[in-house]
Amino acid sequence: MDHIAAGQAACLSYVCISRGRFNPGPLAATAFAQSPSILHGIFRTLVYHPGMKTLILSDLHLGSKHSHTKQILDILEREPFDRLILNGDTIHSLNLRKFKPGHWRVLDRLRTLARSREVILLRGNHDHEGPGQEVGFGSQEVLPTLLGVPMVEEYQLKVGDQPYLVLHGDRFDPILNHSVVSELAGWCYGLSQKFNKKLAKWLKKKSKKWSGVLEWIRAHSVRHAQEQGFVGVVTGHTHFADSQHVGNIHYVNTGCWTEPPCAYAVAGNAGVQLHEVPD
Repeated sequence: MDHIAAGQAACLSYVCISRGRFNPGPLAATAFAQSPSILHGIFRTLVYHPGMKTLILSDLHLGSKHSHTKQILDILEREPFDRLILNGDTIHSLNLRKFKPGHWRVLDRLRTLARSREVILLRGNHDHEGPGQEVGFGSQEVLPTLLGVPMVEEYQLKVGDQPYLVLHGDRFDPILNHSVVSELAGWCYGLSQKFNKKLAKWLKKKSKKWSGVLEWIRAHSVRHAQEQGFVGVVTGHTHFADSQHVGNIHYVNTGCWTEPPCAYAVAGNAGVQLHEVPD
């Protein structure tokens, strides 16, 4: 069975189920037979092993034409890991017409990994129903069903013997509370990307720096982790990779996969290391 077709069939079959019109053909039935039940993701026992490596990715934005799917697949194949954490905004939107073959390949790879390794799926600000979408058809319902794992708000990660907190970070973004400003900023950023991607990223970083958003999210993420008794916190959301110590808290942001340089983190006994992928 073609991998891309399997992913498409599974996703379309979910639409039928959610709307009470499930009448899958052979292709969709096969796709679901190959997918683990979501109950497996909820009830399986998670065991920590010394030396276990965790790969942390955020903001893949599958479905966006700017998603660097080839680099995502390369990291998933090249980087050795035992656990995968998808830290929010894995899917940009559920407009399936915008999904290209590369997007389906990444989804299929994630579904395969979820059957053989521990996959942790965290909620991001894109993981909700969009305007005009039917209730129950946001990526917070579809993605867990496709991967067979539940979606959670945050995750407690043991790095050696040190506790880290992993969360998307959008809860600390003050701009998201002002929908008009947020939508206008998104529109301007999308327009600038059409002309020059490097300029768009520079403008985005400058605007967030001038407005204090990057510092605000970092400071509130660090404070939240400190209040909960963690030594470090790993976020995404801002699309800007970062690794620094703020007081006694290690703050890591894994950037995004829509603008180069893309970034990811690897956690193991040696700590949490941030890596950038060359353009």
